[in-house]
Amino acid sequence: MRPTFLGFETQKRTIQVAQKHLDIAGNNISNINTVGYTRQRVDVYSMYVSGNQSLRWSSPTNNLSLTGQGVNAYGVSQLRDQYIDKRYRENTSIEAETEKTTNVLADIEDVLDNIDTDGLQYYTEQYFKALQDYSVERPDAAEVATIATNSAVNLCRLLNDYSTKLNETEQTYVSELEDTVGYVNNLLSEMNKLNDRIARELINYPEEYGPNELYDQLNNYIDELANYGDISISQNSNGTFSVKMAGVQVVDGENFKINTLVLGNYKENGQAFLDFESGEEVNLHSGILKSYINMLNGNGVYATGRQNGSYGIAYFKTAIDEFARTLAHTFNSANGADEDPTRQMFVGYPAGGDDPTRDENGDGVMDGTYSEVVITAGNIHVSTIWKENPTMIGMSKKTDETTGKSIYGYDEVTGEDGKVNLQNKNVLFLLSKFEDEGLKFGNENDFRGDMYQYISFLSDRLAETISYETSRYETAKTTVNTLLDARDEVSGVQMDEEGINMLNYQKWYSASSRMLTTMDDALDKLINGTGRVGL
Repeated sequence: MRPTFLGFETQKRTIQVAQKHLDIAGNNISNINTVGYTRQRVDVYSMYVSGNQSLRWSSPTNNLSLTGQGVNAYGVSQLRDQYIDKRYRENTSIEAETEKTTNVLADIEDVLDNIDTDGLQYYTEQYFKALQDYSVERPDAAEVATIATNSAVNLCRLLNDYSTKLNETEQTYVSELEDTVGYVNNLLSEMNKLNDRIARELINYPEEYGPNELYDQLNNYIDELANYGDISISQNSNGTFSVKMAGVQVVDGENFKINTLVLGNYKENGQAFLDFESGEEVNLHSGILKSYINMLNGNGVYATGRQNGSYGIAYFKTAIDEFARTLAHTFNSANGADEDPTRQMFVGYPAGGDDPTRDENGDGVMDGTYSEVVITAGNIHVSTIWKENPTMIGMSKKTDETTGKSIYGYDEVTGEDGKVNLQNKNVLFLLSKFEDEGLKFGNENDFRGDMYQYISFLSDRLAETISYETSRYETAKTTVNTLLDARDEVSGVQMDEEGINMLNYQKWYSASSRMLTTMDDALDKLINGTGRVGL
């Protein structure tokens, strides 16, 4: 009878396991569209007979164990490939970084707006053309001189506009960085809470198994965190996960602690400082946070402090400032401003501020004091004296025959007919400066050449940077999509596969049920059909 009742026990366990398979298959199908859901399976093993002699068949020559006692389940596991997960997160981080970088560069491109055609190049050419037109006129021709001065004013306004918009772009991304740091810190907090829940739930699970749905949530958080920086994960003995970002632990699953990010005061520092709460500097290799840092602190060859060599907002701000400074220095020096401050055509003062060259009472003396303010694209203006006296542009340095002192005035040439003609030597000298290939724009490691060459250089640098980052983004995106497909092959729910599994499990369930019915019928016949012994 023992084998008979062992048969009942075997089929009972089979039905239970088949039912569990059906339950899990149904759960998989129910979550086919659930974001982050990982396909589950029932892990089973074959039951064996122990060394109990009473459960063995005996013969004169051997002692054979019974066939196995059916099937039983270890638990419910998830189908994940850790190697694919690792590569997916690595490339997701690169994709997110390059996508953000291309977006920032696109905003810079929008600000500069075809700098080499309709923007800076155009307004510089307009100033050059106005000086050319003036050069063929009498230096005292006020109307033509005013046109030339107004062209210089328009060029300054364009530079002011560039500076304003680049500053606005910078502040936009500073605000985004602040929000992003808060979001990442919140992610770390949620992961820490989830680790705590997992640790408490694991008490109710057999060894090596755990709350799969909570693990899905945690993996979703980890996937999301990978967008913001390069991370690595490890599972602890208590079933929780610890996470490192940029090589520094940010989630401690064993002790349920987090190491948050701290953003320095951008207004005070002028640079984006990002550190961990524990004190280590954040040194990311990929991710959205790295993009923000590179684009805000990327000042190319002009980098100082915690800035870097990327070509970001800081670089193009500096590059436009260098153009403004070189323009002002070149033309001010050509006009004799090194000796006489009133000869400064370009001065630096903020919009709405006082021009140091103003002459409010008209006595020909500057009311303000010459300022040593560093000229930038944001503060460059045509001086009030030059706007009020545009024909100054036609005056050059000469010696007063009476006093022997240097003065500025019109160059007079008496022709054969005895008429006095005025020459535009100063304007011709200014025109030559546009094509002076010896101009140095800031750091010599960046560029040396004329004004038009510098504008083309900046345009090319921006275009090359955009092209490079776009190529990186497209490559990373393709890789991520490939890895996502590979991940879905392992962890994703396939309706056809699960449907076939359910049919097989249903047949399995039905066969075991039929076996139980058959065994029950046999026992009923044996017991009730043979009668009782001795009667």
